[in-house]
Amino acid sequence: MRARPCLRSGRPGWAVAMLAGGLVLTAAPAGGVITTVTNNTGSSNYQLALRVGSPAGVDTVGFSVTGNNVALNPQPVVGVPAIDIWVLPLRPAGNITTARPVALTVDSSTPLQCQTPASCGTTTIPFSKISWQVSNSSGAGAGDITNSTFTGGGGQQIAAFDANTTYCTAWNIFGICLFGSWVYQTDQLSATRLTFSYANDVIYPAGTYQGTVRFTATLQ
Repeated sequence: MRARPCLRSGRPGWAVAMLAGGLVLTAAPAGGVITTVTNNTGSSNYQLALRVGSPAGVDTVGFSVTGNNVALNPQPVVGVPAIDIWVLPLRPAGNITTARPVALTVDSSTPLQCQTPASCGTTTIPFSKISWQVSNSSGAGAGDITNSTFTGGGGQQIAAFDANTTYCTAWNIFGICLFGSWVYQTDQLSATRLTFSYANDVIYPAGTYQGTVRFTATLQ
């Protein structure tokens, strides 16, 4: 499966990235994406950056379903390489104590499509056959991505956390930090790594299958 980098801008507070996936039954892929949107509110400048995969070029995640992998007792097939994901919100470093929620969702509602009609016709494979294991994650308690499976639908939330915030180390009196200082606290997803696996629990016609999932980061 192959994916190409894309750069998209959206309405303020939204960042969208594409991850193309493919399956060759003798494979699946991903694309590098960096998307940044800016919301200027008066003197405040809010930004949200979403990166999926490499900053440039084409990433390909391959699943090879051949030989023993199509036997009577098939085993899940791990795709390579793994894909890193960043969600980087930026808030003004002023005396703003209320954090803004950030969410990362994925849309996998369009299944993998057969690209070789002579061998697989119009067969499709749902993305729910692909799961991932995470590493370099801060864990569910921090709102980072955890081990899961594509639902094959839209709006699947896979991460949620509060954006960067500023807090007073002493007393915050009507926006004035008395006997202390303002500290800027950064909360973000930084290179959370996803290693994908194809379930391989259904025998599909041999061929090449490709599809795309859409990642969307939002800052409220």
